[in-house]
Amino acid sequence: MDIRKPSIDIGKLLGRADRLQMKKEETAMAFEKLFARQLVSQMTEGLFKGSEDSMMNAGGDVYRDHIVDTLSSELAQQEKLGMSELVRRYWEQRSGGDSGSGGAPANPE
Repeated sequence: MDIRKPSIDIGKLLGRADRLQMKKEETAMAFEKLFARQLVSQMTEGLFKGSEDSMMNAGGDVYRDHIVDTLSSELAQQEKLGMSELVRRYWEQRSGGDSGSGGAPANPE
């Protein structure tokens, strides 16, 4: 074994750790968006309903879907529901790491 040449490429290891962290962040944000979409969808369930032969009934689902998409995207982007933070904390506890936050939320308001 040649000790001058390391058997593990540190650059690849760091790259793998960065990719894993990015994947975790993407997954946490995707969960936040999914939760926000479900919440907004339930909140707007009765909106845009007219009588069976009205124009509003025909296009109401399109408007509602647009509103649900827009509101859920905004909520998820702002991380106001806290679901992504819960996912991050869960992974942190599972890995035994501590970010130094002491269990406090990232943006207390």
